[in-house]
Amino acid sequence: MAYIGSEPSYGVFERQVITGDGSTVTWNLDHPVAEPTQLLVSLDGVIQEPFYSYSVAFSSGQGTITFAGAPDASARIFLIYMGRQLLTARTVLSETYLDTFNGDGSTVAFTMTQTPVVNTARNFMVYVDNVYQREGSSYAFTVTGDVITFTSAPPSGTANIQVYQLNGFNELNTVADGSITSAKIQDGTVARADLAFDPEDDATALAIALG
Repeated sequence: MAYIGSEPSYGVFERQVITGDGSTVTWNLDHPVAEPTQLLVSLDGVIQEPFYSYSVAFSSGQGTITFAGAPDASARIFLIYMGRQLLTARTVLSETYLDTFNGDGSTVAFTMTQTPVVNTARNFMVYVDNVYQREGSSYAFTVTGDVITFTSAPPSGTANIQVYQLNGFNELNTVADGSITSAKIQDGTVARADLAFDPEDDATALAIALG
């Protein structure tokens, strides 16, 4: 049977697997989404209804999914990302983004100058004293919002911590400033109250606006 719906513009639909614990209702998403309908969610093989069974949110660079009730312990949940909505006209950065920090032998959390779109470890390349760090390494790390936290404090040094973001920053659910043209406005939908003219120049401004 052919797939019904919008096919991916490139690559494949990504999957995320979660295991229930009987109490947790909210989990972090690997990729932020704007609407619940952008996820296909299965709970122990039963497809869940968007909005009714679960909702999604996005805050400080981290997307989350919240279920209406806590999935049972050991319940297998899988999510298929059907697509991510980008309403901004801004393109992604053409190159990776770099933050450098000074280690002091005690600090484990460092605040980046740009909040990443995706907080999974694969979105970052991290070096400590020019040694690449990966999950399970001496200075393994996690990212929450704009903060990167190491499992152990990097040693003292000047700019000896380098954090590369591999995915450019996109603003979700926004329209770029100055991007709305007359072609995007339906005829007859702009009311006089929407134009907010100065009362002293109301008639002249209205005439200009209406051509």
